[in-house]
Amino acid sequence: MRNGKDDQTNRAVKPQRLILWSVALAVAFGWVFWDFLQRQFRFAIEQQADWGHTLIIPFISGYFVWICRDKLLQEPFRRARFGLLLIVIGIGWYSLCALGPISMRHHNLMGAGVASTIGGIVLFIFGWRAMRYLWFPLLYLFVFGQSISDRFMEIVTFKLQDIASFGSYFGLSLLGLEVTRAGNTIEIFYDGSSYPLNIAEACSGMRMLMAFFALGVAMAYTGLRYTWQRLILVVLAIPTAVFVNVLRVMTLGLLSIADSGFAAGDFHTFVGTVWLIPAFLIYLGIVWILKNLIIEDDEIEEEVLDNEIRFVGSSSSGFFIAVVILAISAVVFQISVSSLNVYLHKNPIYPRQNFSVLPSKIDGWERVGDDIRFDAAGVESLGTELYLSRTYFSTDNLLPPVQLHIAYYTGQVDAVPHVPDRCMVAGGFAPLTSEPITIPLEIDQSSWTEDMHESLDGIPYRVIAGSEQEDIVRMPFGDFELRTTEFSHPEFDDDRVFAGYFFVANGKVTAYPERIRLLAFDRSSKHAYYCKIQFTIRGKYNFTTEEFIKLVSGFTSDMLPSIMKCLPDWPEVTASNTTLSPKTTRN
Repeated sequence: MRNGKDDQTNRAVKPQRLILWSVALAVAFGWVFWDFLQRQFRFAIEQQADWGHTLIIPFISGYFVWICRDKLLQEPFRRARFGLLLIVIGIGWYSLCALGPISMRHHNLMGAGVASTIGGIVLFIFGWRAMRYLWFPLLYLFVFGQSISDRFMEIVTFKLQDIASFGSYFGLSLLGLEVTRAGNTIEIFYDGSSYPLNIAEACSGMRMLMAFFALGVAMAYTGLRYTWQRLILVVLAIPTAVFVNVLRVMTLGLLSIADSGFAAGDFHTFVGTVWLIPAFLIYLGIVWILKNLIIEDDEIEEEVLDNEIRFVGSSSSGFFIAVVILAISAVVFQISVSSLNVYLHKNPIYPRQNFSVLPSKIDGWERVGDDIRFDAAGVESLGTELYLSRTYFSTDNLLPPVQLHIAYYTGQVDAVPHVPDRCMVAGGFAPLTSEPITIPLEIDQSSWTEDMHESLDGIPYRVIAGSEQEDIVRMPFGDFELRTTEFSHPEFDDDRVFAGYFFVANGKVTAYPERIRLLAFDRSSKHAYYCKIQFTIRGKYNFTTEEFIKLVSGFTSDMLPSIMKCLPDWPEVTASNTTLSPKTTRN
């Protein structure tokens, strides 16, 4: 029985009032973190196969709160002032990531600030006792409710690709098929024909692993009683996901024998979805085994005296303080964004012309064959539909052919460019150096002049001028260098493969993938794009890196003006507030 003093301080709150305060709090919260929330929603919608599950995670977390509501309501909520510190830290960290150095402008780093703020709000309003039951729903929301950056996932994805390729190779061999494996590519030989199958990132099993982690944790929390059972179930999510993914890749390999189209496109996604059913059944079987390893006593239902929502002291004051802090932070944040000339959302800007218009002939080189087009899996692995892959032969037959590959990306803050250092290794190539070598390109700039009308940061653009004013082509700023790697391949005998690349990003040039963010996502730029320009040749053993650099230098000197005609004209972009349509530039 509660004493009279407690009866005076413990105040019941009507649900309608609590809902109104919650709505006000949600509005203030969304005002502060709008950039993060809308970007997360866009990831979930545009990349449903990868991150569509993040849309239902908040509802699952809400269900976790619902099932422990009786325990939550047994005692009144008492505010914890430490929550205010977490709120301030969360908003401060988020602001630092958004307004500070571009290296900190990262979706997951900003998400940490959002998580701290949510945790602080819950702790401040409902107190430490409530946090005993709410910490897990909140942690589940923080971990699984946001997309993970490609930069964080690429290492894990690469390892999973390797496991999937080796596992499917081993499994298909057990079925009696003749199979070879080179990197992440397996080739099936059947009835005198070969059927190659590339294990792209889409086949790595990362999607399935993330889904299984979310599923495993949810099932462990709701379906199992003991901590050791829950830990085992979560840990087993990894081998279960990997095993089922290997079976999926094997299925695609077998189906590709009948029709190569089965290994790509919508059917590729359909097969993955179908395999989720037996994967789920396997997981349910694991849950059944864990539950029946011991005989559990029937749980005694705890008696709940009442289900009123009660607070120690005024309930409104906690919500009011939290709303005021968020509202003030939102106003200060918006003023800071405006005064610092920061654009949190980067508008996409698309090429002026289709890359297919690049000349078929340049000095000493001539296009051979049709441009290479990737299948759906290849496009997904590349990460863009705006690309060109074309081969040029030397007109005097004295030099090996050059494969020119251009990939264009725009508006993707956390995108990771696909470079030969990783992709060719996945294709079975072995690098002959531990790290890529960066070597200056000798670009012929004798015809370049200074633009008398346009400059960047006070430095005039270098241009190549035609007979008409509209023929002026502005060249990118920076030192022209080539990031170069020499590869060998077990099937190429004594041949060597040289691959080199550089990037043009927001009118500037760099050879380093890690510098793209510094160029393309400058906080004062409204738009963002970067373009990878890659050269690949195959030559005999005596063809050297120096010869490769010389070849690329001459080729680039002739081709770069045409490439820059296709890329956005940066003075024009910075003077415009509009986003160009991608429809006219799709290859």
